[in-house]
Amino acid sequence: MKSAVFDIHGIRVRMEYRRIKNINLYVRPEQGEALVTVPFRTPRERVERFLYEKEGWMRRHLERTSGNREYPPVDREQIEKMRNKVLEYAGKWEKIMGVHATGWTLRDMKTRWGSCTVSTGRIRLNTRLIFCPEECLEYVIVHELCHLIEPSHNQQFKSCMTKFMPDWKERKRKLNGSHMDS
Repeated sequence: MKSAVFDIHGIRVRMEYRRIKNINLYVRPEQGEALVTVPFRTPRERVERFLYEKEGWMRRHLERTSGNREYPPVDREQIEKMRNKVLEYAGKWEKIMGVHATGWTLRDMKTRWGSCTVSTGRIRLNTRLIFCPEECLEYVIVHELCHLIEPSHNQQFKSCMTKFMPDWKERKRKLNGSHMDS
């Protein structure tokens, strides 16, 4: 695997070439850097241009995550309470949306509130959602279920979110404004 490191106005960005179709960007707060994965044969100039366009996004996410990584421990009782709430919301929204997740996993995640593996229908939720308003948990559940309809974050996905949860942008702002990384 071929790699390089960029400095984008003080932001360290590690680049890795991979067998993928699109350029992907990730914030890695543990390392204090960003990671950009790039399809083979992508010109370096295109990667640099992409990174400079995303500088503001990287800076916001790195600043939001720095210093906010200490959370109270989550106990079994809290996890069980969250699991029950997830299953309650999942049952409600799967019926409304006409989709079904094959499984729900709760785990501590460093950089995401949730994720969905579309091919298997499995959804993972960050246990730190315990510390957020309940409407934010519901938002993340609907967000991940929408990925079973539209895998990417394109306009169709946003339309799906608006159809099922008209106030999703407000909930997203509330979630990102909480004392967690997003």
